[in-house]
Amino acid sequence: MKKYFLLFSLLCLSNFVQVRAQKYEELAKTPPMGWNSWNKFACDINEEIIRGVADQMVETGLRDAGYVYLNLDDC
Repeated sequence: MKKYFLLFSLLCLSNFVQVRAQKYEELAKTPPMGWNSWNKFACDINEEIIRGVADQMVETGLRDAGYVYLNLDDC
């Protein structure tokens, strides 16, 4: 009986509590986006390749589209 009373009490109280989402204007307009070297080069990366990829991300407009991470995976 106590279990049902507690459940009933919680249900009644939940009608009085209002939960609202907080709005942050600049929070996560896009998901975190980036490029990972493993998918293309596996263990075969060097500074020249990574600098070239970074330059291409800028030149092709990916950076402006939200691709701001360049993750290095060298095995």
